[in-house]
Amino acid sequence: MRHTHLSRTKRHAGFTLVELLVVVAIIAVIGAGVAVTYRYLDEQAKTSMEISDCSIIKKAISQWSAINDNNIPNGLDSLVTDNNDLYSTMPVVSGMGGVTESADISMGVEGPLGYTVSVKEAPQVVLDNLASAGLTTLYLHLTGAANTNGNANDSTWTAGSISVRPGMSMSSGAVDTSKTLSTLNSSTHEADVEAAQDMVDDTGPAAGWSDPTVQSDGYTAPDGKTYMTESEFVAAQTEAQKIVDAQTLDRLAFLWGTSGATMGGQPMPMNMANEIITNCGYAPDEIADPTQPVETEIANGKKCYLVVFGLGRFASIYNAKSIRIDAPAYGKRNDQSKSVYNRYLVVVSVPLETYSDMTGATQKAQVVDVLTPQGYSVASLRDKYITDGERVKD
Repeated sequence: MRHTHLSRTKRHAGFTLVELLVVVAIIAVIGAGVAVTYRYLDEQAKTSMEISDCSIIKKAISQWSAINDNNIPNGLDSLVTDNNDLYSTMPVVSGMGGVTESADISMGVEGPLGYTVSVKEAPQVVLDNLASAGLTTLYLHLTGAANTNGNANDSTWTAGSISVRPGMSMSSGAVDTSKTLSTLNSSTHEADVEAAQDMVDDTGPAAGWSDPTVQSDGYTAPDGKTYMTESEFVAAQTEAQKIVDAQTLDRLAFLWGTSGATMGGQPMPMNMANEIITNCGYAPDEIADPTQPVETEIANGKKCYLVVFGLGRFASIYNAKSIRIDAPAYGKRNDQSKSVYNRYLVVVSVPLETYSDMTGATQKAQVVDVLTPQGYSVASLRDKYITDGERVKD
């Protein structure tokens, strides 16, 4: 009896190898299920955040525009490089061997945008209307050796330097936009530069800013605005100097029904032009092609041009502190890095007729949609990453 008791005690003292393997297998199955569920929940959470960001930014721009003469933010990123290419990390094959104007520089925009827009010379009416809506200053992206900082999101500026002695300098930490600052080459550009030069050359009131008359009535400068303090006047002169020094730009990133990568005249799978156009409230055949004469596009019933810009760090809506639209979108659809442009994008609708504030013949250019840094619209995010129930089930 004693021997039997001991043998039973030994047999139940621990788990057998088979029992342990069964337990480990069960835990592995449960863990895998949890991991899969978390991965898709995490992805949907990031997507929901990005959808919310796009909606907030679009609303903020609309509110800012309403109190700023229905203008659009100034100082946007052109998404065009100093080589007149699209600021994209990949070249895009279009048709049988053709390549769109995308720069293979391993830096810039990743994702659908590179397959969707094309850099084209802007018709004069586009340049004039953008300038009429307040967009007079744009920033190019430096590429190659000219871009010494190696950061896709800071490629619109270079660090300033201080001369130590002849042939030697050190970084001052200041922002120098002289190499990338551009103004639209519109028909009003020459007059704008002349007015800006007058502002730069102005010395202000002879009696000085302490003069009682200036303090009570302000000083009207050549730009037609009245300045109450010297600091306001100096700031205006600084902005005017930027216009005087800036280079001109007449190539922009356009979006229309057959822009970007195509095959047999139809958009390729990664080309989201028609999705973005629809989300902007238009039909693809209503968007004008910048390579065609304006008169032809008007006769064909086109409603507007669509131009895509980046919400860079110098956008006026940010300077006005309405909202920090330059906040990078880290960890959203794609992993971000220094070489990936991660600022939000705006789609601007531009009329085919020149705007006139005297006759009100046409609307001003306006922001009609906000896209993710890769070029996804809110609708495409919802369709591809939120409402796809089968993917979540899998």
